[in-house]
Amino acid sequence: MSEPVTTLALLGAAPVRTSPFPLWPTPNERVESAVREVVRSGHWWQSGGGVSERLEERLARWFGAARVVCVANGTVALEIGLRGLGIGPGDEVLVPATTFVSTASAVVAVGALPVSVDVDAATWNLDVTAAQDRLSPRTRALVAVHLAGQPVDLTACRRFCDAHGLALVEDSAQAIGARWAEARVGTAGDLTTFSFQAAKLLPGGDGGAVLIPGDAALAERVERLANCGRPRGSSRYDHRIAGTNGRISEFAAAVVLAQIDDYETLWAVRDRTAVAAAAFLPPEAAVLTHPEVSRHDHYMFLIRMPETLLDDGISNAAFAAALTAEGLPAQVLYPAWPALPAFARLDDPRPEVCPAGREAARRGIWLHHRMLLDPRFGEDLATAWERIMGAPEELAAWQRDAA
Repeated sequence: MSEPVTTLALLGAAPVRTSPFPLWPTPNERVESAVREVVRSGHWWQSGGGVSERLEERLARWFGAARVVCVANGTVALEIGLRGLGIGPGDEVLVPATTFVSTASAVVAVGALPVSVDVDAATWNLDVTAAQDRLSPRTRALVAVHLAGQPVDLTACRRFCDAHGLALVEDSAQAIGARWAEARVGTAGDLTTFSFQAAKLLPGGDGGAVLIPGDAALAERVERLANCGRPRGSSRYDHRIAGTNGRISEFAAAVVLAQIDDYETLWAVRDRTAVAAAAFLPPEAAVLTHPEVSRHDHYMFLIRMPETLLDDGISNAAFAAALTAEGLPAQVLYPAWPALPAFARLDDPRPEVCPAGREAARRGIWLHHRMLLDPRFGEDLATAWERIMGAPEELAAWQRDAA
């Protein structure tokens, strides 16, 4: 008896796509030359007068900021930024339910309590109106996360924080040039943090930055916190505050700096491909871009798991596995951080809290921005989508066997 014919690559069929997507990070001569320059300079750590300072100056000019302090990574940037704002034990910080865990864990690291805020059901970005019910007399700050490269409503966030006397921290690990109306990320917050981790839009292997728009005292405090509590370049033991070794590597700084000139060109390619890909998919599949967003940076291409498959008991993890087998590497979206074991005793665990964030975790799937550098991405994704949607019984059987 012949084997039943399958349509899914997950079960042995030929995949929709066999050619690889572009590498990320992308090796190039400019990056290699920048690293060689640091090696030959003998200036291998952030101590003043090196490539780290050149990167800080370039970023400050790019954003029109008074000061940028480059640090070891995006998580450290959040921790140092919160400490710079004086946030610590006894304080509460509002954090969107849908974000990578570092946003909440950085709050815990400084001794404060993260408090979850639900997200908008259409965009999966922070729902500022939901923050009102999560306020308490101990609330000190709101962290606005620009999820997947789509900016949050910066106007509403700034208005909310001003009305309640809160600091606004922009977690811009996934966005560099994105704009809400005319406001660019990094221009509304009391400070903004960035990540240069290898998967990010400006990859340095690792690294991060804290951007301070105009508060000189805050900028000095952030710099000291990242440099063991003393001014950068100082050889004296003048540690006036208790800091940490949060310095960026000179090598990582050189890699980031070497790629800034290519940023706008790569964004234009991502943007064209993302818009085309959304048009290829059913209207309910792609996560919406808010109409007030004038620029999306497209760190992730976010899609929604079809409700019909969820009703059949098929998980977004199974759907992501099927896409990956078809040659389009996919992952499920972050779980709502209050549902993680690490935060079980810190935030309200009831399912009715942050329902949109929990729904995003149940339905969300993302594909990395490097795929958007291939103009065939949208067509291949649509073909794979149709193939998977046409074989729900096969996918359900695979899920049962894999369990």
